[in-house]
This record gives sequence, C-alpha cells and structure tokens, in this order.
Amino acid sequence: MSGWRDPQHRDGLALVLSSGLTSVIGLLYWVVAARLFAPEVVGVNNTLISTMTLLAVAAQLNLGNALLRFVAVAGASARRLVLSCYAVAGVAAAVAGAVFALGAGWWAPELQHAVGAGPLIVFFALATPAWTVFVMQDYALTAVKRATLVPVENLVFSLLKIALLALGALVAFSTVIAVSWVVATALTIVWITVFLLRVLPSGSSGTAAPSPVRPRTVARFVSADWTGGLFTLAVEFGLPLLVLVTLGAEQAATFGIAWAIAYGLYLVSHGMGQSMVAHVAADPAGLAAARRSMTTKSLALVLPAVLVIVPGAGLILSIFGPHYVATGTTLLALAALSAVPNIVVTETLFAARVRQQRSVLLGVPAVLALLVIPPALVLMPVLGLTGVGVALVVGQSVMAVAILAQRWVAARRDAR
Repeated sequence: MSGWRDPQHRDGLALVLSSGLTSVIGLLYWVVAARLFAPEVVGVNNTLISTMTLLAVAAQLNLGNALLRFVAVAGASARRLVLSCYAVAGVAAAVAGAVFALGAGWWAPELQHAVGAGPLIVFFALATPAWTVFVMQDYALTAVKRATLVPVENLVFSLLKIALLALGALVAFSTVIAVSWVVATALTIVWITVFLLRVLPSGSSGTAAPSPVRPRTVARFVSADWTGGLFTLAVEFGLPLLVLVTLGAEQAATFGIAWAIAYGLYLVSHGMGQSMVAHVAADPAGLAAARRSMTTKSLALVLPAVLVIVPGAGLILSIFGPHYVATGTTLLALAALSAVPNIVVTETLFAARVRQQRSVLLGVPAVLALLVIPPALVLMPVLGLTGVGVALVVGQSVMAVAILAQRWVAARRDAR
C-alpha cells in the first residue's frame, strides 16, 4: 500500500486534489470578494457562511461517515441507504438552520442586525440543508469508489460561485456573497444526485447480495461519531463566530481568510482518511498497514506546504490587502503549523471509524475542543487573532502527543 497508484492512495490523492483546488479557487473567491466589498461586508458574509457550514455539517449527524463505513457492505440496499441518510440529514439541517435564525437575536445579534431577521431565517432554512447534502455527496462518491469525480465536482462548484459573485456584484446587496455560495451549491447538488442514482445499486436490481447493514448498526455508529463531531466542528467552524462576537467584523474577515488557507492543510489528512475507510471497511484486517501509509502520505503532502506558508504568511495575505497582512500574518503561520499535529488526530479518528470504537470517536474531539476553545477565548482579548493561532497549535500538539504516548504505552504492554 506504499505506492500512490494503490487504489486507497489514488482515491485519497483525488480527495486531496479536490481540497487543494477548492482551497486555491476558494482563495480567489475571497480575493474577488475582498476587492469588491468593504471588510465589514466580507466579515459578515464570511460569518454567515461559516455559521451555516457549522450547522449543516453538525446536522449531517455524521451520516457521511456512515456512508463511508457501510455503503461498501450494503449490497443491494446501497441506494436506499444513501437516500435515507440524505433525507434524515436534510430535515435535521433545515430545523437546525431555522432554529438558529429564529433565535439569532439572543446568540448572534450582530448577524441579525447586519442582515435582518427575515432574510436571516430564509437564508439558514434553505442554505443549511443544501450544504448538508452537498457535503454528504463527497462521502457517497468516495464510498462507491468514484472519488476521482470529487475534484471535478468541486472545481465546477468553485468556478460557478465566483461567476455568480461577479454577477451579483452588479446588484450589490449586502448578502450577495452568501447568496452566490448557496446558488452554486444547489446547482451542483442536482448534477451529482443524478449521477449517483445511476451508479448506486437499487433493491430491485438483483445484482448485489442482501445487505448486512441494519438501521440500529448505523444509529449506534453515528451516535458517538456525531457527538464527537460536534466538538470537532466547534473548533473548525465555530471559531469564526467567536472571533466576530469577541473582536468584531473586520477581525472576523481576517480570520476567515487565514483559516480558509490553513484549513486546506487540514483537509489533506481528512481526504486520505476518507479513502482509507472506504477501502478497508470491508476488510478491517488491513487497517494497521493502511493507517501507517495514510499518515506518511499525509505528512509528505502537508509538511512542504507548511514550510512555504509559515515564512510566507505575510506575502500570501498581501494578495487580499494591507488590512489582512497587518492583522493576520502571525495567525496564518500558527494555524498552518497546527495542521501537522492534526494529522495524528485525524488518522486516529478515521481508524476508530473502521473499528467502530465509540469511546475514541467521542473522547478525542471532546478533549481537543477543551484544549482549543477556552484558551482562544482567554487569549483573544490579550493577543487578538494571534491568540487564536496559539490556541490552535498548542491544542493540536498536546492532543497529538497524548495519542502517541498512549499508543507507545499500549505497544510496550502488548510486547510484554
């Protein structure tokens, strides 16, 4: 499994390529937005999108990971499994988005004031379920061994939202950035759903074996994975909202752009992990070798990028303007550096999904959230955005060291 041509690594590399294309073109998207709109408008729209993304992925109930784990062994019921997961997650996302918007006067008054109560409800009620299904599509494509289509899907989506942004700038209403994002999402969903319906086996096809997957099995898996995933989402997508509330819209704009760059590095190990689960789910005996290979391949891709971004953070942010250089250079360097220990955290979680280790799926993200979010809240009033970067790199490093130490102790115990 050491070569890049191995199916696991080929599909993983396709997912990484997808993340890379999305990140690069996503940066172009925010460059266009930063040049067309004032920082406070960019900050509000970035927070809208980040908060919607947080709700959408949380409302997904981690059913995307369930698709990775169980579609390979679902047989003739694979189509029913995928569509059922879509339906459950979509309804949950619509409810979550509507509840957030209705209560925004209490927990996000800045957003409600900037956007308006009515438009905020419409945006979250429609955008949240759409993004939920959009996210799950990548898992479904990977589960059916069509991960090589994911980069094409995300390239089309990224270019489409830039075109819609440029078109919307002519209208120049305050939420045009968020609206262009959602319209591009909806159009992409239609295309990929049609494709999946063609390639997924149906119960009437008679070409696949009966499914060993039961709803109770899926429910037990996602109960721990989803709960742990909420903590991960709080770190990865909740921080923009905390920055907006604590430091204001202009600082939120800087954080959103810097985090978009650094989070692209996080997605490398995430993509390699998705492919690993899809390829070893039906044969867990190969997990140990697949896990080691996933880690080395992720490091091979992430480390060179970190060595470029850390010293070049200011130059990279200069593309967006002097405001972003002055406020986000140190943040970007620290956030990029935090992607290295995150590889250990990510491969631990994806291996736990193959083994269905519910305690790991819940415990590791919960501890990581405690290591990042409270320190960030304490440090932001003192260090500004740099405090968030410090919290990220220290939290991820402490979690990775704890995992490796526990693994070393277990190996010595087994040796004895």
